[in-house]
Amino acid sequence: MCLPSSRARLFDAVGVGLSFACLVHCLALPLLLLLAPALAAWLSLPEWIHAAILLLATPAAFVAMTGGWRRHRRAGPALLAAGGLILLGLGLAGHAGWLGTLDPEAADRWFTSAGALSLAAAHLANWRLRHGTKTIIGGGGSHD
Repeated sequence: MCLPSSRARLFDAVGVGLSFACLVHCLALPLLLLLAPALAAWLSLPEWIHAAILLLATPAAFVAMTGGWRRHRRAGPALLAAGGLILLGLGLAGHAGWLGTLDPEAADRWFTSAGALSLAAAHLANWRLRHGTKTIIGGGGSHD
């Protein structure tokens, strides 16, 4: 049976996973491409991947943060998630060249990386507050 709290946990997990995938795409792929230019064509991702990640991350964050708010009544994770989504949007705009920067790829990389980290931190904070853990890393048990 899928209870609301387990559904919210699932969306937090999906949000963290998508944020991590976004971060890997933005940081690891360019490094890999620099180290292995011969593989660049094989490893390149389609242009639509940025929009797809944002379109998947937005509802996942909304559902997870709404469920977290109902449980812990703290706005911090939702505000951090909103900031992360805005940064991901700016990364998409940078990638498309809509920001008028001299280097659209750098704008994409910086905004998207910061957005992915913010969104992952928001999901982890939401998870932590929902379950009453004292720390994210290394301890603190759940009160559930």
